[in-house]
Amino acid sequence: MSWTRKFDAPIALRDGRKLVSLDDARRLMLSLPEPNLRAYHWQSTADLLLKAACHDGQFTLARALAQLPRALEAEGLI
Repeated sequence: MSWTRKFDAPIALRDGRKLVSLDDARRLMLSLPEPNLRAYHWQSTADLLLKAACHDGQFTLARALAQLPRALEAEGLI
């Protein structure tokens, strides 16, 4: 499992933080309140992030990176 996989481009958050790896995204997600994590956008994002960490394919990472901004936007983080 490789949570250290880096993104091609960092994702800038409104508060100035940047997500540069799968681990950054995972840590941010796990810092959210439990009710937020039950939302569909985080359930699907968590599944894709886990798949991207477990598999080496670029397609899996691309799918996770397509979904992550949607979840971040739904939370008002970007």
